[in-house]
Amino acid sequence: MWKKILCMVWGMLFLCGCESVELEERSFPLAVGVDLQEDIQNEEQQLIVSFDFPDLAQISEKGKTTDTPMGMSLEGPDLYHVEKSYENNTNRLLDYNHMKAIVLGENVMNDSSQLREILLAWEQQENAARNISLFLGKGSAAEILSLTQETEGSMGKYLEEMLDSQKDFRQNKIVAIGNLMNQWHNQDELLLIPVLTEQGNRPTITGYGAVLNFEYKGILSVEESMEIFLCQNLLEKFTYEGTENDVVEISELQVTSSVEDTKEGPFVTVHISGKGRRKTGRTSSAAQQYQLERRIEKRLTAQLQATAEKLRQDYGIDITNSYITLGGQNRGLYLKYKGLPDQYNKQVRQAFQVKVDLLNW
Repeated sequence: MWKKILCMVWGMLFLCGCESVELEERSFPLAVGVDLQEDIQNEEQQLIVSFDFPDLAQISEKGKTTDTPMGMSLEGPDLYHVEKSYENNTNRLLDYNHMKAIVLGENVMNDSSQLREILLAWEQQENAARNISLFLGKGSAAEILSLTQETEGSMGKYLEEMLDSQKDFRQNKIVAIGNLMNQWHNQDELLLIPVLTEQGNRPTITGYGAVLNFEYKGILSVEESMEIFLCQNLLEKFTYEGTENDVVEISELQVTSSVEDTKEGPFVTVHISGKGRRKTGRTSSAAQQYQLERRIEKRLTAQLQATAEKLRQDYGIDITNSYITLGGQNRGLYLKYKGLPDQYNKQVRQAFQVKVDLLNW
């Protein structure tokens, strides 16, 4: 009996010892940025991978931190060679178990071949999760990861807290690297990735990069993106700003849609309802409240209609993302457009019906 207990204690001590050695031999990036750079001399492209590291004391009190820089950028033809370069330069292994964010440069998104290689390499990482938050760096991902002076430490932690502070979205709707992987494999949905731009030495979300059928379409405005999120029932609340200084926060949102086949092509009807609270001014009578409700409904409907038509014509985007619901909503349309998402998105039309009830007047 005593021998068994002694063996168990010795085994536990042995395991603890191994863990501390492993931590000292590993580096734990909290964020990674990936850019493309043309190697003119060799006539090929190089990846520029930037790493954002925490103080290892945050992970283990036994971690040594004095010889680990908080940030580093390395280049190579692919992620494998970048990681090998890191190991050779630091004598440490990269461990992605604590990753918070991945930032891709716009030039990476514009090169679908390189993007596929990056996603394939990430899929093959044993300790790389698919739920890591995804961002685009306006211009350069490396520039975003270097903005640590005003963010008080790790950029990965800062970006995580930035997303946590966004209360407009429903839970679990933050775009992740796994969503882009699904785009690559399925190529049947609209994906909006937050775009980070430097403002006051801090990264700020200034738009959303649209990816449709694994093709990068470009950057949409925050306003356009919020309307897309609204139509897809991804928001907890939506702020409407009218042309007459009407600012109304619409909550308790209920969004439903239906799709039918018509002579002109697929037609989606979106019903949106919610409770509104004025953020500027107050109405003084029931008649004024009624007039304001109808004005908001009319103008928001027209606003959504205009955005839907603009994005369809400019990018071939269906702001309702209805293609992915065809199997459950309209079997005939599903079979008609199976494997033809681009054709569907160019032909689909939308109509919107908005109902807002003001609560404070």
